[in-house]
Order: sequence, then structure tokens, then C-alpha cells
Amino acid sequence: MRVLDLFSGLGGFSEAFVQAGDEVLRVENNPLLGDIPHTTLQDVIEMRDRLRQYELEGQPIREYDVLLASPPCYDFSLAYSAPQAIASREGEYDDYEPDTSLVEAVMEIIRITKPRYWVIENVIGSIRHFEKLGLVPNQIHGAFVLYGNFPKFSTPTMPTKAEKDSWHGDPLRSNKRALIPLPLSIAIRKAIIEQKTLFEYYSID
Repeated sequence: MRVLDLFSGLGGFSEAFVQAGDEVLRVENNPLLGDIPHTTLQDVIEMRDRLRQYELEGQPIREYDVLLASPPCYDFSLAYSAPQAIASREGEYDDYEPDTSLVEAVMEIIRITKPRYWVIENVIGSIRHFEKLGLVPNQIHGAFVLYGNFPKFSTPTMPTKAEKDSWHGDPLRSNKRALIPLPLSIAIRKAIIEQKTLFEYYSID
């Protein structure tokens, strides 16, 4: 399969696809992550704008079987120091409006590239804000909220997080905390493969 992984970070979302030998393109704008295999350094907003231009000019647009995206969750997080939690403590929870421009950019990339399957991952605190964009959770697996067009699957056994991490002062701390565990990536790929196989089986004359 041909897979596009946006905001790929350390590559956890698409790792099962890489290990299975799929053609994976990871898109990340942090130069510290440029050495992660299959990663290209580019900005998702700029990628969206370039695809818009291709669409207007009628140029060929690269097709993907699967699009994965894990936009930064800070604005949506309910963690104590995150802005949504601060707004809640100050009695302004209902009025809090996060920046959803990156999510909107992902949605437009999905519209333009038309992947057969797509998954947007974020935190529990994203639900009420994503609903305003027409996104409703397809599944929730622990702290991982998954939106999109993909077959449902059972929650995999995932590693538990330590109460405190040892990455204090690490410039990649947020990426390590947001890393999507391999069992979740495997479960997503397995569900897609099984559905693809089922469709192919029933399409045989």
C-alpha cells in the first residue's frame, strides 16, 4: 500500500506499515526528526497549498491508499498546563476556541488526494472542537481518539505509560510523549488489510 503520514513525529503511526514493506511517506516539519526513516521535512500547510495549486492547474496528484495524521494536540489537551485546561479553571471552558487550522489543512489534503482509508488521531479534549469541523470519533482506544474512514477493530494491548518520564529537557519530549504505540499501528493496518482482502474476495466474478 501507499501510505502518507502527516505530522509523523517519531513515526509511530505508520511504523506497522513500514515494517510490512508498504510505501510510506512521512511528513514532518521538525528538523530534529529529519533522520527518521521515510521522513521528508515539509510544512503541512505548505503541502496543502501546493496540492491546491496542482488541483487548480489540473496537474497529476499523487494517490495514497491510506492517509494517517496526528496533528499537534497541545491546544486540545486537557493536561493541567494546556490552554484548554487553564481556560476551564478560569471559568472560560465554553468560550475556549483552539487553533484548528492544521486539522482543516489535513481535511483538505484528504479531499484532494482522496485516500481510500484515512485516520486522524488526537486526544480526548479534541472531540468537542473536531465536531465543529464535521469530525466525529470513529473509535476511542484509551487516550487515542481516532477519526476517519477505516474499519473498526478491537483495542489492542498497549504498553502502559510510566507516571513520570525521564525526558525532562529533551527537545523531543513532546514527540516521545505523543508517540503512537506500535500495537495500535499494527491493529489499524490489520483492519485495513482484512477489509481490502474481503472487498477483493467479493469482487471476484
